Amino acid sequence: MRRCKGTYTKYNIEKRMYETHDFETGYFHQWGCNYEEFETGAGNYSVAIVELPTGEIVMPVADDIQFLEAEPKL
Repeated sequence: MRRCKGTYTKYNIEKRMYETHDFETGYFHQWGCNYEEFETGAGNYSVAIVELPTGEIVMPVADDIQFLEAEPKL
């Protein structure tokens, strides 16, 4: 898995709004696809599937992640 950093958006149920969160270290698994419904139909966009150090899986949009240099091998 490749290390990465970036930004993702998550819905806060208590506040009833989306919040943006930054992460300094994550582990990229693969690319995926997400969508958003509009009055005129669905809009598809690419996302990264990223595992955070806490084990949480997030899906930032493709242009909101940056790959980091590989960890040195021991």
